[in-house]
Amino acid sequence: MTDQANGTGARGRFGRGIAELLIIFVGVTAAFLVEGYRDEFDQYERLRQVTDGLITELSSHELKTKEHADSIAHRIGAWASAAAAGHRTIPGFYHMRGGQHPPTAGWEAAVSSGVAGLFEPTLQLELGYYYSELVGVHDNYVRRLEFIEREILPRTKVGPEAFYDSMGQLLPQFDVEMDLLADFGHDLNRLRE
Repeated sequence: MTDQANGTGARGRFGRGIAELLIIFVGVTAAFLVEGYRDEFDQYERLRQVTDGLITELSSHELKTKEHADSIAHRIGAWASAAAAGHRTIPGFYHMRGGQHPPTAGWEAAVSSGVAGLFEPTLQLELGYYYSELVGVHDNYVRRLEFIEREILPRTKVGPEAFYDSMGQLLPQFDVEMDLLADFGHDLNRLRE
């Protein structure tokens, strides 16, 4: 039998070759489409998870910063009322319990995973600014924490007189500390706006 009778001639082999290439092309294209869909779905899922984490983190920050700011305002107000009434009391101070820095894991995950790059540019800028300010405000507090622990807390054991001079005036370092504390409270409130 000849190649033509068997359909194995050059034309038949060419046709089968085209058919095989077409099958390979369709298979590879389908694989790319499925892989692309899976990558897109994975990216969407990461975006959703990171966004949920950021919403939870920001909601927690809002509550905590309000608690801290309210407590600071109360402490300063209580001292100012007592001072106005002529009483010597321990000046308002704030010793934050637990970690001195707010949790930022949600934002750090968004940045390190590249998901933050999927946010609109304005949102990226606003979130970046917020977290930068949040960390900076708490860094300022941490710098003052040494003074609180070294100068204020030990004097609270002695009593109010340890904070005043012989004329009954609040010592300057504690007056300055209360100004810085008020600034910290204002910064926390500003972060909530």
